Amino acid sequence: MEQLYIFYGICIVLGIIGVFIIIGILVRSYYSTPFEYPHVIVCFDISGKRQPVYEEYVDEWIIGLFGHRQGIKDEYNRVLKVWDSECKHYLEHCILWKSHREDIYNKMRQSVIQNDYRMFRFIFNRDQTRYYQKDYQKYAYTVQNTDYVLSFSLKELLEIDDELEEICYATTRAKWCAKNQRKLMTKELKDRIKKRDNYTCQICGKYMPDEIGLHIDHIIPIKKGGKSIESNLQVLCDKCNLSKGKKIVY
Repeated sequence: MEQLYIFYGICIVLGIIGVFIIIGILVRSYYSTPFEYPHVIVCFDISGKRQPVYEEYVDEWIIGLFGHRQGIKDEYNRVLKVWDSECKHYLEHCILWKSHREDIYNKMRQSVIQNDYRMFRFIFNRDQTRYYQKDYQKYAYTVQNTDYVLSFSLKELLEIDDELEEICYATTRAKWCAKNQRKLMTKELKDRIKKRDNYTCQICGKYMPDEIGLHIDHIIPIKKGGKSIESNLQVLCDKCNLSKGKKIVY
């Protein structure tokens, strides 16, 4: 008889625990969302690129997109349409918390169609070689890692498209800017920088009065938005100019 009471007691405890577990599952189910925000995903492989300018890839994507501005809108509408269809299909077959789920979907959709929602996601991937050892031999294999992610709203991408349209989609904004900035590098400007820096390399201090090996360098490279103005220019020697490369020196 005592064992029977113990058995009943265990059953009651397990029943109570089971009820709490079910309640927990229901509560979590109520507050969780089955929906994910929609995104236009564009992937780029930047393997082997040391210092890629990510914005240039976005510009090139728009330039190569059929219809440019309309193409951006078409991508936006395509993803939104697929997302709407999937959400509505889920709601049609939803039994538990259907009204609550519909409210979640409607609120999410309202936030999605706002101008500041960043639906476009540009993912930059880089292949990396790794090794594993087996039977005292190393074997190589490749893994893909996400190096960087850029996100834009429809409004932001259309603003970029406006800038590209102004230059007839001839090239990226950075390259167009670089071309114009180099035009500003006049002989008079270069002479002023040489005299200001006393023909001396601003990194190693080498004096070059004969101007052999003397370079006028952009402190912030044009490719990274640097301007051809006196405050962004300096004298460098051959060696320092080569070692600096495209790195920004502060």
